[in-house]
Amino acid sequence: MTIQFDGVPNFRDMGGYRTHDGRQVKPGLFYRSAALGKMTPADKAKFSALGIKTIFDYRDDEEAMKNPDPSFEDITNIRVPAKLNALAQMPNEEKKANQFYKQVTPEMFKSLYTQMAFDNPSFQQLMTVAQNPNKLGLLHHCAIGKDRTGIGGAMILLALDVPRETIFEDYLKTNALLQATVEQIANKVRITSTESEMTQFYALMQAREDYLQAVFDGIDTRYSSVDDFLAEQFGLTKEKRMKMQAFSLD
Repeated sequence: MTIQFDGVPNFRDMGGYRTHDGRQVKPGLFYRSAALGKMTPADKAKFSALGIKTIFDYRDDEEAMKNPDPSFEDITNIRVPAKLNALAQMPNEEKKANQFYKQVTPEMFKSLYTQMAFDNPSFQQLMTVAQNPNKLGLLHHCAIGKDRTGIGGAMILLALDVPRETIFEDYLKTNALLQATVEQIANKVRITSTESEMTQFYALMQAREDYLQAVFDGIDTRYSSVDDFLAEQFGLTKEKRMKMQAFSLD
């Protein structure tokens, strides 16, 4: 469910999705969004009423310094950078944006998705938090809530036994919710970019099915089952998954 904020695009409650066995993710436990640094006073009041206990930030030091998350009473802020490769950061500044979109292809971006999904301390810490009911509701976010947040959201839903097709639906919702943000960046990038470079810009700014598919292809190639993947990467044994599902699902 989308929740509208004036200064935070792509804000969603991840509740409501059905699992393979027909149960449903409880609302109010898992949220995803873009960065929170541009919240208005009204946004902060609305946010405080959601019952969130943990804010999990995937951004690196530079990103967080330029647009820091606000602090809230009784909410714990955790930041563990998910970026394992310098090219994996989606730039916000015009100068960096021009360089990024001219150097990185969609094929390279798919590889970055696969790299981020494995042996990543950020997602490992995220899943540790997600297993603790005392730390929920949990909001996880990056800069615009697309790539790092998309992978993190997929990991949470996968652990809850939500079907892959539903996980893709959640991931792809970003495109509609970020349309205005993408156009704002595009208007600046377009000034110094060719038509082919703008085509590549839009390809990288989209939540594309093949990007997330690269993560699942990596899982299927490296592991004999999702159970094995979750157990090795996040310590989520079958027993721990059952406990997580017990407090996360109706």
